[in-house]
Amino acid sequence: MHARHTIAGALAVVIALATACGGAAAPDPNLPDIVAQSIAYHGGALYEGSRMTMTITSLSGSFQIEATRNGGEFEFIVTDPARGDRPERRVRLNNDGVTEWRGGDEVELDAEGERLAAAFANARVFFPLLPYTLKGGDIHFEDRGLDRWNGRDLHRMRVSFTPGTSNDADDAYTFWFDPETGRVEQFGYDFDNGLRFRRAVSFERVGGVLFSDQDNYAVDGGKVPVDTLTPDYVVNSMRLLSHVAISDVTVEPL
Repeated sequence: MHARHTIAGALAVVIALATACGGAAAPDPNLPDIVAQSIAYHGGALYEGSRMTMTITSLSGSFQIEATRNGGEFEFIVTDPARGDRPERRVRLNNDGVTEWRGGDEVELDAEGERLAAAFANARVFFPLLPYTLKGGDIHFEDRGLDRWNGRDLHRMRVSFTPGTSNDADDAYTFWFDPETGRVEQFGYDFDNGLRFRRAVSFERVGGVLFSDQDNYAVDGGKVPVDTLTPDYVVNSMRLLSHVAISDVTVEPL
């Protein structure tokens, strides 16, 4: 997982949410049908009225996540445990702002420090909470229809962002959904120094919310457009970089 890459950066944490618990998520007329269906299938309103905890592990380490949303109120707490001589890093991001601790001591943050701390939290919360984090006014969708992958027809959706909305607004994503259920089967994104492709290899539903472990494929060196991704390109031009695993999951409705 790349620490700097999260869809529209801080956008994901300022979405106006409706208070709900169970059933479908609050309707969003700006969402394509397949994305709305996907959110409902993966967890629906549990994303908008619950406290979730988990550990996400990838090449960059294991991080403990606590994500709470209750209507328009949110709080994300991300902990990077102590490693060797490096102290524990803990960041809390909520409606009031961002706070960071190093080795248990609060760090005084200037504007740049706040930006970096918020990016650290967002980058680790965004991916495990997909597809819910595709809700937002500055996210733009381009429906590419059905796309054939390994004998299956998947619904392909390209995602881009309003320029200037975040550090990573120039990055583009593509998601492939199961056309029947809306389940997120795979996704890719480009950035300044390469291309990533993640394929779900296992799924687990915990407390009503669906999570997945993923294989993460990479091309590094220069920006490679996400539209380059095809089955042949992944096999012939990308290397398996890491495995992304989610464990120790709890979901507590509010």
